[in-house]
Amino acid sequence: MSLSWLRIQTATCALLSFATALELPEYVGLKTSLQNNILEITLHNPNSPINVWNLDTQDGLADIVAKLQQDNETKVVIFKSDVPRYFMGHLDLTTPNLTETWPTSVDVIYNISTLPQVTIGAVEGRARGAGNELLSALDMRFATKTDVLFGQPEVASGLIPGGGGSQFLPGLIGRGRAMEYILSSKDITASEAEKIGWINKAFETSTEMYEYIDVLTERLRLFPLLALRDAKVSINRRYAPSREDLLADVAAFAVRFRDPIVQTLQEKGQALAQNVSDFEIELNLGENVLGLYA
Repeated sequence: MSLSWLRIQTATCALLSFATALELPEYVGLKTSLQNNILEITLHNPNSPINVWNLDTQDGLADIVAKLQQDNETKVVIFKSDVPRYFMGHLDLTTPNLTETWPTSVDVIYNISTLPQVTIGAVEGRARGAGNELLSALDMRFATKTDVLFGQPEVASGLIPGGGGSQFLPGLIGRGRAMEYILSSKDITASEAEKIGWINKAFETSTEMYEYIDVLTERLRLFPLLALRDAKVSINRRYAPSREDLLADVAAFAVRFRDPIVQTLQEKGQALAQNVSDFEIELNLGENVLGLYA
């Protein structure tokens, strides 16, 4: 080993010695677990059976992301859920002052997409709207095949994907397919999503999925964080949207949200829920949104 290489190693060790272990508080809408430089974030909205994105989600993720941006030890971040049948639902449209608070959430999604750590989604259940936008912003996505659906249902509600769905999806599945799924608001299964690149891989069982992720993360955690970061920057330069791109969608979303037709469609949705629970409607939302136009 050369003297220059020894000096580099010594300098690197000295730098890393200043790094402290990631310390995270308890969050209302999230659970966290950190082991062996791998952070697991469990999406857990205790007040929503469909695990909607709300202010607790926004604030918790914003705090974690800010800490990760300064962290020199964590190598991989895994996003998952413990809410039955849902990875994460759409944005909570009843959030007070939504058009004022949503830009902060979009900034969180963008910052997640540019974290130095490798980000992985482990999906069991549905990921729609903001849930799918978060997922699409991650570096990799894996899912089980049973009872899993992905979608961007906003257009059927008179809106547009306002958190990056229109920006991230074309890089994953191509312009034509992004047009198909966003404009039609239809769902896609995990098996079909795997075929077109929406997700990396689909598995028969959650055990198989987590075994695959474990092998992958054990490999990733061996590598230098700066090398992982710089490789991500290089890839994102070609395929990831800029913050300006996402903020343009935020502005367009706000315009659509104030359109009277959106209120009318929301009222129709509430009428549909009189005979069927919101939970049942949400399970197959890609089909049920057509009821707004019956």
